[in-house]
Amino acid sequence: MIYPYITLNGHNYAVQQGSYLREWQRSFTSTLAANIVRLNFVDRGPGVQTYSMKLVLANWGPNSVPYKVAGITSTPEAQEATLENTYSLIATPVPFVDPLGNASAFGVYMTDLQITIPDWSTPEQTFILASIQLTNATQVVA
Repeated sequence: MIYPYITLNGHNYAVQQGSYLREWQRSFTSTLAANIVRLNFVDRGPGVQTYSMKLVLANWGPNSVPYKVAGITSTPEAQEATLENTYSLIATPVPFVDPLGNASAFGVYMTDLQITIPDWSTPEQTFILASIQLTNATQVVA
């Protein structure tokens, strides 16, 4: 099942349709020898895992999916303040559940936050778009 929201640091946020991207990058090296490109993969598990998406912060009506399914009842300004508080945590992983229902085992770091007020937002009906990037935290072995 795909959910139209994420849970970040204990708070639910509506995800803009078509904006969710989960990217896992493996480390590798390449060398050029006699017109042949040689790729040497170093397998360190799934590599760096990043998540990026746009969140729609709005006053969701009681009949809307974000309100009924995700319980998003706070104002757009309160949602933005909560996101900014999460972003202000330095070197602190926070719990994360993605739209696929997968919980991050060790949490995520919020590595980017960009706030946009779209043209169609009005004082009567406030909408805020928050572009975020999250990076998976990994277990540190001592």
